[in-house]
Amino acid sequence: MTYAYCNTTFGLSAYPNQSILKSNAMKKVLLFACVLMIAGNSFANTPKVSEKALKAFKATFTDAENVVWTDAANLYTVKFTQQGINTFVKYDEEGNFVSSRRYYFAEQLPIDIQCKLKKKFADKTVFGVTEYIVGDEINYYIKLEDAKTWTTVKIDNVRNMEITEKYEKS
Repeated sequence: MTYAYCNTTFGLSAYPNQSILKSNAMKKVLLFACVLMIAGNSFANTPKVSEKALKAFKATFTDAENVVWTDAANLYTVKFTQQGINTFVKYDEEGNFVSSRRYYFAEQLPIDIQCKLKKKFADKTVFGVTEYIVGDEINYYIKLEDAKTWTTVKIDNVRNMEITEKYEKS
């Protein structure tokens, strides 16, 4: 009896595999708890999107990929990619379009804007485009670069063009 008492006191067992079994069981319980926490967080962060907003989105963007919804102040924002273009669209609770923001390259710009940029900024290349639409207003912010500068040009609905930023490269 003394032998068994001493062994259990120091964490030893008369059955050597028992501690291994306990260790494996604890690992499984811990792993299961981690999986539950991760899954719980994933579902906890998924907003409840209005059916009307979902319906409007699915009808408009049938081939959207990597779709992620967020909600704030009675607006639903959906982030997704479509044909390689990163897009954010906002809907109200009734499923009405509120605004959009898209990021893309020069090739996706309307042809008239491409021609206008080439004529006015022949020595620069287009680095990227950010397109904002709010209601009926559309604005393109085109980031241009050359060896020495970064330039941002804003072009609106009626193709008015203005330089909004210009920075020297280091």
